Amino acid sequence: MTTSAECSLWAVIMAGGSGTRFWPLSRRHRPKQLLPFAGGRSLLRATVDRVLPLVGRERLWVVTAKEMASAVRAELPDLPAESVLVEPQGRDTAACVGWAAWRLAQLEADAAMAMLPADHLVDGEPLRGALRLGEQAARELGGLVTLGVQPRSPETGFGYLQLGDEVELPGGGRVRRVVRFIEKPPRAAAEAMLTHGGYAWNAGMFVWTVAAIRAAIRAHLPELARCLDQLMGEAASRGEEAALARLYPLLPRLSIDVGVMERASEVWAVPVDFAWSDVGSWEGLAEVMGGSQGVHVGDVLGIDSEGAVLVSEGPLVAALGVPGVVVVATRDAVLVIPRAASQRVREIVEELRRRGRDDVL
Repeated sequence: MTTSAECSLWAVIMAGGSGTRFWPLSRRHRPKQLLPFAGGRSLLRATVDRVLPLVGRERLWVVTAKEMASAVRAELPDLPAESVLVEPQGRDTAACVGWAAWRLAQLEADAAMAMLPADHLVDGEPLRGALRLGEQAARELGGLVTLGVQPRSPETGFGYLQLGDEVELPGGGRVRRVVRFIEKPPRAAAEAMLTHGGYAWNAGMFVWTVAAIRAAIRAHLPELARCLDQLMGEAASRGEEAALARLYPLLPRLSIDVGVMERASEVWAVPVDFAWSDVGSWEGLAEVMGGSQGVHVGDVLGIDSEGAVLVSEGPLVAALGVPGVVVVATRDAVLVIPRAASQRVREIVEELRRRGRDDVL
């Protein structure tokens, strides 16, 4: 197995999201990535453990939001404090990627970097193999590299990649050109893509050289590039914390997918065929943890309630004759929805925010 001593890749883990679809278990100060959904470990801890054998602690950064920084550091006590990069305000993934790339360029201009979400479940060794191939492609072909997961079902909650010609790398191994990115499709379109073949799920995991992603941001998001130049210049003269506090909230807010990946001409995919889940909702968690049997966590009792998701952090939750229900109880809130409505939990969070119920957010 390639060790960190043999690998020049850096890993940047994006851990700033709030995971509103897991309310009420997920809150502002305990987001989805800190929930123990990875065999008793948090999703963040599992992500770090997955890449440490490849990059080592010296080449790993975790980017998170200011309000989550203390909890993230407590979750990762083995990482140096300077390995946790704190955004004073979330500005979506383009700003996160750009800040990490501009920062890394000052340390190692010829570095390659992997950008990974903190809240996915995936097998470690196959992922490390894909990242090694991704680094090879990024260095030998240039451009931007993404991981494309072999679809197993016509999912409508994922983005897709249309894959083109296969390319053999000079150093061995094969990747495929990405023809286009496809936003979350309707059911009929997802079924057609699965039948036709030549498509992959967009897993939101990327590899590129620092030079390539900086050039792509300059080409497609010139305002973000200009702001990052200013941020790094001011950080050198006034200190990073002061520069971030003043300038980071002014960075354009948009995703790296929309802002760069969908516009770039040289994009390559490492096709992978391993178990992967973005654990995007209570329904997604049930599929990963329990399938048709559902999920039982905490002091819960289910009778004639096949497929129910029952989670309690305190009181006994008992369900009878309600198959496919989701009941989540915390000390100050209870959620009750059908599993099929799991993607709509964020509507509850938005309504609570409109009503000024910050006490339960």
